[in-house]
Amino acid sequence: MKIRVLATCVLALGSAVGMGGCIYRERVVPAASPPSTAVVTPSAVDRVVAYPEGRYELRGDGTVTSPFYWVWVPAGAASVPNPPPLPR
Repeated sequence: MKIRVLATCVLALGSAVGMGGCIYRERVVPAASPPSTAVVTPSAVDRVVAYPEGRYELRGDGTVTSPFYWVWVPAGAASVPNPPPLPR
């Protein structure tokens, strides 16, 4: 009787282990979040990139009427160059 109970337990355990690989699990992927509408404005530190020969300055305020643009200012320049004309 003990052998029969032991054999039944081993058979049940083997069946459970064997069937465990056949279970399908659905992978849940979270929905994408909506795009951010935050406006990022560069700080004063981000607006100047200095080199030994001169520097680049970021001009404009990022709007349609005054978009961002980079200006090269040579080292020792007496005056800052005029901004370029706005695109049409």
